[in-house]
Amino acid sequence: MPHSFEAILENLPQGIVLLDSANTVTAFSSRTLDILGLPDGALRRGMNIDGLPGTADCRAAACSRLTIGRQNTSQFALPDGRMISLTCAPSREGSWILSYEDISAHIRVEHNLTEQHHRFDAALSNMPHGLCMFDSEKKLILCNASYARMYDLPDFLTQPGTPLVDILAYRSRQGNGPADTATYFDVVFEATARGAPASQNIALSDGRIIKITHNPMQNGGYVATHEDVTRTVRLAEELRHHHDQLEITVQSRTAEVERQARELERMLSQERNINELQRQFVAMASHEFRTPLAIIDAAAQRLLRKGGAVEPEFLNDKVEQIRASVSRIVDLMESVLSDGRLDTGRIVISYDECALGALIRTCCERQSAISKTHGFVLDIDGLPEFIDADPRSLGQVFTNLLSNAVKYAPGRSEIRVAAWEETGNVMVAISDDGVGIDAEDVPRLFQRYFRARTSTGIAGTGIGLNLVKQIVELHQGSIEVRSARGRGSTFTVTLPIKRASGVSVRNDVA
Repeated sequence: MPHSFEAILENLPQGIVLLDSANTVTAFSSRTLDILGLPDGALRRGMNIDGLPGTADCRAAACSRLTIGRQNTSQFALPDGRMISLTCAPSREGSWILSYEDISAHIRVEHNLTEQHHRFDAALSNMPHGLCMFDSEKKLILCNASYARMYDLPDFLTQPGTPLVDILAYRSRQGNGPADTATYFDVVFEATARGAPASQNIALSDGRIIKITHNPMQNGGYVATHEDVTRTVRLAEELRHHHDQLEITVQSRTAEVERQARELERMLSQERNINELQRQFVAMASHEFRTPLAIIDAAAQRLLRKGGAVEPEFLNDKVEQIRASVSRIVDLMESVLSDGRLDTGRIVISYDECALGALIRTCCERQSAISKTHGFVLDIDGLPEFIDADPRSLGQVFTNLLSNAVKYAPGRSEIRVAAWEETGNVMVAISDDGVGIDAEDVPRLFQRYFRARTSTGIAGTGIGLNLVKQIVELHQGSIEVRSARGRGSTFTVTLPIKRASGVSVRNDVA
């Protein structure tokens, strides 16, 4: 039995010393010497414990009756730096059991844990983002100072065990709760379903934007970080806005450049057309002016050769030739000047009460005086007494149309003029039985400087009908032509009786 007791002592991890009531050693384990760093023989039966390290506390305990039945634990350091824990356990008989344990490793672990705990606390306290941890019942486990500051939480709401609903209710009262509580926990469900962190931006009632990242834990709880991303989101929105504005500006500038390029191309094309038209006009005009001037010159020479003996009939004939040629030159000049005024936008339509019937009769009488080979048949009694129009410019229209009717109907004696009223408009039709116009030439007839093939050998510049069309359209009217080669032509002018309100009286766009 004693051998069994000694075997038990030797197999214990602690160093054991047994004392009697007189504080003398009755038994001990060799492990005690190893723990205390004592040499063999330093501990023996019958010795007093005064020579053992750390026994002062044990003796003090033994001298106190309060320690009877209670064990006492103390710690002391050995010269080599190790920390030893000594437990003194009294018995009812007054004996003691001393238990020595080397706790140096345990002390180091505790120290390391304490250091790590301090570092963890410092890291949490200095995190710029809010951090919180909740258990599976959504009760707070811990949170850092940034989380409390972010939502202005009082101390009692940052204690472990605080329900999340209490925190949210307080934030709602403070005006910094989530603006949309219905979607606030969507990220929690997403993170749980994925088994991985999930993030979402939450708009708060105070206007801030908080990025919340949830990381689920195996026990059903979660760790969440709260980051104020208001400035980042606003900057991103501004950047998107600036980007959109830049795209709009680029598109606008691109469209403007394309428009300017098209306008430049149009102007270049127009310039080429004008140059070509001017070349054609110069060629035609030089011919047209040369013919009446040649007639005037020939008539003047005949009169000179006659000297003083000039028969009245001969004189009248030459004077009529000269007057007709001058009239032709005047008409040519007026057409050119009117065409130029239309091009520069400076022709003025002066609306007034225009007696259209009287105007047409005057134009016919003037043309009859010039062209004695033709007669004019008028059917214009159906016209109203007055229309809103510019008599001067309309006189130019009908003079041109009557002159053309005479010019392109050589050998024919009758020019017919009919006019009537129709649904708020007046219609004036001028017909001849002359050379007519080829069907393929009709669509181009009102183009400037264009002359139909049937006009070959007949004087003209190609300006007149273009001028007529523009003046009629400035009156908000229209002109049409019906013609066939060898069967004459009919030009029909349509004009409103009353000028429409808001119609400009100036040709601002040529």
